[in-house]
Amino acid sequence: GLAFENFDAIGRWRTTERVQSGVGEDPPVDASGKLPDGRTFANPADFKKLLARDERLAKAFLEQLSTYALRRVMTVDDMEAIQFIAKATREDGHGVKTLVRQLILSNLFQKR
Repeated sequence: GLAFENFDAIGRWRTTERVQSGVGEDPPVDASGKLPDGRTFANPADFKKLLARDERLAKAFLEQLSTYALRRVMTVDDMEAIQFIAKATREDGHGVKTLVRQLILSNLFQKR
């Protein structure tokens, strides 16, 4: 399955896969999966928890957010600040509000 398999083509939540033809009941949606590093998840909520714990995702998000907020490409010199922010937000599970707040309060943003 795929992590977001519970959502249909227009974003509605579903628990069964609608089959147009065939015999019997529609099969249940399988939203379980396995990440390349071997970690598994059973549903979108589990997948979200795995992603929230992944500091690489937080760093990538911060880099893109910083590029947008500062209107310039991040350089090697900026990576130390991005790593610091990612580590500082780890306790909160890298919540978006916390990431944005920490970016705005950082020297990277304040001294642009």
